[in-house]
Amino acid sequence: MSHTSSAALAITLLFVCSACSSPAEPPAPAPEAPAALQRIELPASVSFPEGIAYDAEAGVLYTGGAADGAIARVHAESGRVDIVAAAGAVVPAGTTTFPAMLGMEIDAAKRLWVAGGRTGKVWVVSTTDGRVIKEVTVPSVGRSLLNDVAIVGSSAYITDTVVPTLWRMTVTGDAIGNIEPWLDLQGTPIVYGEGNQLNGITVTPDGQTLIVVQMAKGLLFTIDIPSKVVKPIDTGGEDLSGADGLVLDGDTLYVVRQTAVEIATVVLSDGMTRGRVVSRFKDPGLAWPATAVKVGNELMVVNTQFNTREPNTATRPFWLLRVPLSRLRANPS
Repeated sequence: MSHTSSAALAITLLFVCSACSSPAEPPAPAPEAPAALQRIELPASVSFPEGIAYDAEAGVLYTGGAADGAIARVHAESGRVDIVAAAGAVVPAGTTTFPAMLGMEIDAAKRLWVAGGRTGKVWVVSTTDGRVIKEVTVPSVGRSLLNDVAIVGSSAYITDTVVPTLWRMTVTGDAIGNIEPWLDLQGTPIVYGEGNQLNGITVTPDGQTLIVVQMAKGLLFTIDIPSKVVKPIDTGGEDLSGADGLVLDGDTLYVVRQTAVEIATVVLSDGMTRGRVVSRFKDPGLAWPATAVKVGNELMVVNTQFNTREPNTATRPFWLLRVPLSRLRANPS
């Protein structure tokens, strides 16, 4: 049996008593709940909005109903909304094709380009009076689902979610050309299969490279415009399935994941051959979000509520959601 010396016992008792007499640390204050994000309600005539475009010079956004074809203009600062094209003005009234109006983009001449979903059409619309300036139809109508648009100089590139083709339309002077199959994706690293394929598209500031996302597989790719070379972006196996819209801000790519109801922040590096997911943002104000645009220091996000269409249990009116960039970076992955 071992014996503790009286000196060691005294030191031990002194330590215990000192610890017992120390004042308790005050509890840390509970973190404040983040403020609710601001919503912009859309007019009743806009049903199931999916696309969005931003005219930075005018400070206005455009969005449109995938079900009814109405196009709304949103004043970014005030949130005031007015109708540019009523239901039936662009998409024929009474159409049963859904979705009939998806991705949007504004060109330098302030024309609104609209990818027509399962209609197989692209519309170029006047933002002044809602008049259709140009309407084209892909030769694969009935099979195609035209999803999103990116404008590079005098050309518009349109993704097809079903047919493995990247389409293009070119403007010469005031004349808008017809749609053409710019890139056959068969034989490239973008392999079509079951489910939704190419969806979101964006372009680098130098106008040389497109970035696209394959929705079903959650894969990102670059497409060099001069050479048409397609290269994968290695994201280390991160789950980006259900990805829809893309917003590029410097070396940061915001990926709007519709079915996951989140926005993933991806930092690109090594000549855009690698991407690291640094945060994943969720919020009660997101409702099957489709895509977004950067407006100042925030993203303006479109909520489709496509998952509530059958049966129609959507919350009305539909809305856009303002998401500060600081909130997107505050949710480390």
